This record gives sequence, C-alpha cells and structure tokens, in this order.
Amino acid sequence: MKKFTLFGILVILLFTAGCGSAKLDEAVATQNAMSVQMTLQANEMAGLKAQLAQPTATCEPCVIPTMPPTATPNPTATPTSATPSATPTKTVKGGALSGTLQYPGGAIPALRIVAMNTVGGYYNWQNTTAGQTTYRFDNLDPGKYWVMAYDIGKPSKTIFGAYTQFVPCGLSAACSDHTLIAVEVKEGQETKDINPSDWYADASTWGWPIDPTIKWD
Repeated sequence: MKKFTLFGILVILLFTAGCGSAKLDEAVATQNAMSVQMTLQANEMAGLKAQLAQPTATCEPCVIPTMPPTATPNPTATPTSATPSATPTKTVKGGALSGTLQYPGGAIPALRIVAMNTVGGYYNWQNTTAGQTTYRFDNLDPGKYWVMAYDIGKPSKTIFGAYTQFVPCGLSAACSDHTLIAVEVKEGQETKDINPSDWYADASTWGWPIDPTIKWD
C-alpha cells in the first residue's frame, strides 16, 4: 500500500511537472510574441516620427508673389528723342533820324527832342544843350514817328515845336497847315532833315502830344 502510494505520488508529480513545463513554455512563447509585437509597434512609431519630422512641401499656389519695385523717374535722364533746334529770329537793324533845331527869337535854349511812334505810342527822347543846332536818333525801330521839341526851362502844354506841314512849306505866313507829319524810319537807313521848327501854332488845337516825360497835373 505504501509502495503504491509513493508510486502514485511520483506519477502525479511527474505529470504535474510535465504540465508545469508545458505552461512555462507557453508563457515564454507568449512573452516572446509580445516582445516582437512591441518591437514592431516601436518601429512603426519611429517611422511615423521620422515622417512627421520631414519638412512639408510648400504648395505653389500658396506662395505669395513678390511685386517688382516701382520704377522711379530720373529727372536728370537725357530724353531719347532729339530736341528740335530753335529757329533763329531775324535781327532787325534800327534806323536813324536827324535834323536841325530852331527857336523863335534867336538863341536856342536847352530842348527835349521826342520821337514818338504813331502806332505803338512808345517814344525815344534826348536832351540837348543851349545853343545846340542839331539832333540825331540812332537805332530807332522801323516805323513812323512824330517829332517834337519841348523847352526844358519853360514846360508848356500849348507852346512847343513840332515837325509839321508848316516846316516844308517854308515857315511862311502863307502856310496855314500845322498838321503833324508822320516820318518814316526804315531799317538800316537814316531819315534826314526832320526839323521840329514849327513853334507858331497852338499845340492843343492841332492835337500835338505834350511832353510825355513830364508828369503833368
């Protein structure tokens, strides 16, 4: 009875040991499989991290284009087109005007001789000295002029000399026309014998212009 019991116990122990060994092997296999699974998962995680770490490509339509800088005009730049040359203006030569001086009563006082343009109204003037018997204007613009002689010492609106129809008539009592003569001055020429010697008419009656160099009241 004791032998059988020991043998039975031994059989049971051996059986139990065999089953334990089988369970141990199964546990080891399960652990190995889990280790492999974890290794695979770790590799997959590492692959995902590597992909995430890579730079993301920029989408072309999303790139904001850079506008080119606006050109600033250069004020000193030389224009490409040729500049037309200026047309030379014609140079007009002036003319001369001259004559003799007279004064009623003898001695000739200092006079102011004025050549007044009959169209534009502008005038040229010069002063003579007492006793001077001639005058001359140079470089007058071509045109027509009235010529007057004013007594500098005795300014008057009614009594002064002028070149009128009375002068070429001979300053004779038989002559009654005291109309001013418009004397023509031509380019590059001298108009002579224009004598403002008519002192014998009322200037206001015949419309002679008074001395334009004086500021009258």
